[in-house]
Amino acid sequence: MEAYRVFISYSHDDLAEVEKIREALLLNGMTPMLDGNFATGFGFHEQIQTYISHAHVFMPYITESSSARGWVHQEIGYAVAQNIPVLPVTKNKLPGEMLQRLHAVTLGDSLDDVQKLLLQLRPDVFGNLVKGFTGTEMALYKCAETADDRTIMMIKYANDIETFWRAYGCVRQKGGLSSFNIPDKIISDLIWKERYFPETRTAFHCRNQRDERIILEKHAKEIGCRLIINPYIKSEQRHPKAHKVRLLTLLKFLNDMTDDKLQIVFNPEMSIQESLTIVGDYFAAESVSGSVSEGFRQTIFTCHAPSMSSRIQLFDQEFEELLQRAGWRAETSRSAAIEEIEQIISGL
Repeated sequence: MEAYRVFISYSHDDLAEVEKIREALLLNGMTPMLDGNFATGFGFHEQIQTYISHAHVFMPYITESSSARGWVHQEIGYAVAQNIPVLPVTKNKLPGEMLQRLHAVTLGDSLDDVQKLLLQLRPDVFGNLVKGFTGTEMALYKCAETADDRTIMMIKYANDIETFWRAYGCVRQKGGLSSFNIPDKIISDLIWKERYFPETRTAFHCRNQRDERIILEKHAKEIGCRLIINPYIKSEQRHPKAHKVRLLTLLKFLNDMTDDKLQIVFNPEMSIQESLTIVGDYFAAESVSGSVSEGFRQTIFTCHAPSMSSRIQLFDQEFEELLQRAGWRAETSRSAAIEEIEQIISGL
C-alpha cells in the first residue's frame, strides 16, 4: 500500500483530537499533513491550495466548530474541483449541506481507543477511495507554452516538493539525453558556448537550464532516477561539437552517480521531440511538440497525485521491456550505458 499524502483540514479548537488522527495515519503508513507543516514566508491560502492539489486524499475533520466556519466548505469545494478524493471524518453526526453527498468516517469513541482508530483509518479505506481517481482523465493540467516556460515550471514544481513537503522524489525521464546533459557549471563557463555552438543563448535561458539540472539532480541523488534516453540521435540542425559536449556532460553525471541511485536504458527509436518527466508521485510533465532550434513547446504539467501511479506504472513497464530487449540488468545498467556512450563519443 502506498504512503498516501493526506491533508487534514480542521479547526484549531479540535487540535487535540486531530493529533490523535494524525498519529493513527502515521502508524498506518500514511503521510498526514496539517497547516502546522506549512513553510514560513509563503502565503497561508496559497499553501492550502498547494497541499490539497498534491494530496492523494483531502480529509476535513468535521465538528461543530469547523462546520460553523465557511472555509471548510470552500476547501472541500476546491478539492472536489481538483478531482482529489475527499474523506470527511467526524466524531459524531455528519453535518449537512454538500457533505451529505460524501461518504464519511464517524469515529465515535474510537478517538480514545488507538486500535479502533487504526481500524477505521486503515490503509485500504484510503486505497479504495483513491482507486476511483487513478485514471489520467481525472487529472487537471497546466500548459507551458514555450521552452523557457517549461523550464521555469519544472523548477517550481521540483522546488515545491522540497519546500512544502520537505521531501524528494525519484526522477523518471524519457527523451533525448535527459535534463542531466545540461551543465551544472556557472553560466559564464565556456561549456555553455560549446553546448549551443555556433549559436548562443541568453543568460536568462542558461540560468534557468542550470537551475533545472541542479534541482532534478538533487532529487535523483536523494532518491534515485530512471532514464530512458536516445544517445544516438543526431540532428542536422545541431553542430557535432554541441552534440559531443552534451554527451560528455551526461557522461560525467553518470560517472558521479552510483548503481543504487541510477538505472538507465536506451531507446534508439525514440525521436528528439519526446520528453516526459515524472518526479516521485508529485508531478509529471510531458511535451507534445518541440524542435532542436526552439526546444520543447506546449509542455503539459499535472500534480494530480491519485493518477500518478498509472503514469509511473506505464513508464516502469516500458523501462523493463527496453532493458530486456537490450539484454541489460537494471543494477548494472549505469556501467553498460557509460561504456556505450564512451564509444559514441569516440566516433564523433
